[in-house]
Amino acid sequence: MARENYRSLYTDLTKVKDQAGVQESATTYDDALWKLMLAVSEHVEAICGRRFDVITTTKYLDVLNPAEIEVPDLIAVTTLKDDANQDLTFENTWATTDYWLHPFNAEPTKHWGRAYTKIRLRPQGTKTTLPLGERTIEIVGKWGYREFTEASGSLVTDAGGISATVVTVNVTAGTDFAIGQTLLVESEQLLVTNIAANALTVVRALNGTTGATHALNTAISIIRWPAPVERAVTITVARIYARAPFFEPFYVDVNLDTDVMLLLDAYRAESTRGASPPLAPQTAPPGASP
Repeated sequence: MARENYRSLYTDLTKVKDQAGVQESATTYDDALWKLMLAVSEHVEAICGRRFDVITTTKYLDVLNPAEIEVPDLIAVTTLKDDANQDLTFENTWATTDYWLHPFNAEPTKHWGRAYTKIRLRPQGTKTTLPLGERTIEIVGKWGYREFTEASGSLVTDAGGISATVVTVNVTAGTDFAIGQTLLVESEQLLVTNIAANALTVVRALNGTTGATHALNTAISIIRWPAPVERAVTITVARIYARAPFFEPFYVDVNLDTDVMLLLDAYRAESTRGASPPLAPQTAPPGASP
């Protein structure tokens, strides 16, 4: 089966197999485990009411308060523009000195950090008010809970580097990586879908980033998710896998376990608190009959 490859996963095959009690060293069920990792990652987002991967995209926002606007989880702003006359053209570009990102000490690129959730008018700037109305602000930027990366220890080893479209990347050591990880090479994200020795099979230009050429010896980083979120996804994938023989021929369709919900509790958006969590994904685990 082809591995779905359109988004980041919040765990990887190595963690699922080696750290969560899945005693399956062969690759027989790797594709099925991939599906579980995908389904559980999306389910955790639904429970928390937010994404933990880093998405580069444009968002349009309503303004109800002339002094500040609430924004979805925001990591960094590339450009901020307004459409004061609401003609659907965002002709006014704001300088970074025109606004503050709040909370001030969010630090979304640190492992302890979190996203910005508000943009406030800066009294010292040139702007005197935010334009009230629907869809009056356009922000191009990075969105998500945080963007923390660690050096993998490996470099691109392809002679002459890699083009913007190749899907096999040779690296210093394949053992520095795991299937399912999201990598950052300069400003491009890549998803690892397979590893053969020191060759990574990857999806290019993931999460709204742009495919680019990367020179020989370019450093490769790994995007790291909040540890409790990664642990919650890893545990859930492993438990669905382990329970499969006992649920045959049925699909698993239950709420997430209490310990998993406790791991996720601190990462739930305010809009999800007090709401009943959705049921766990209806995914046929490895070994279950359809």
